[in-house]
Amino acid sequence: MPTPTCTRALYAGSFDPITRGHLDIINKALMTFDEVHVAIGTNVRKQRAFSLADSLALISRSIQEKWPEASSEGDGPEGDGKPPSRSGLFGGRLAIGEYSNQSLIKYAKSIRATHIVRGVREASNFSEEFNLHGVAQQIDPTILMVHFICEARFLHVSSSTAKELHAMGEDIGWLVMPCVRVAFDLKQKSNGVSSE
Repeated sequence: MPTPTCTRALYAGSFDPITRGHLDIINKALMTFDEVHVAIGTNVRKQRAFSLADSLALISRSIQEKWPEASSEGDGPEGDGKPPSRSGLFGGRLAIGEYSNQSLIKYAKSIRATHIVRGVREASNFSEEFNLHGVAQQIDPTILMVHFICEARFLHVSSSTAKELHAMGEDIGWLVMPCVRVAFDLKQKSNGVSSE
């Protein structure tokens, strides 16, 4: 079987919000594949903490905070009033998008992904990932699914944990990048709730 000349990985999730654990998986994907496409998949069963537009912006800002070299030419410095770039990060190797009303596999095909990246944090994820892997292989065996295990310090990091701890007034800087922490604070202030 011939190997593709360019590998493109799709890393999809709700990213509500993006965490340091997600960034760890993005880093591993960038070290493994030629191109990485990070996408928010809309899940109608989940109530989002942040709007889709806010979540897309937080992904881009978090990546640029974590890796300042990710910004492509023409992106202004943070705080210059311009929205962060959602494409062209890492010289075009990383793109950010979203999809809804279609399966993960259908979206992967639409962006010509050669692989689907999944992050595994704990043993309880394995059963769900095992089932998804089996279904994906039945739908399209040409798109390979790759699983990365987070660094040990991120094994207990989740979007839900960040939301819950912030709601209780705990510091979430170890879970998320500064732009996400600020977004939580602004959201809380707009709802008239004090974080102290």
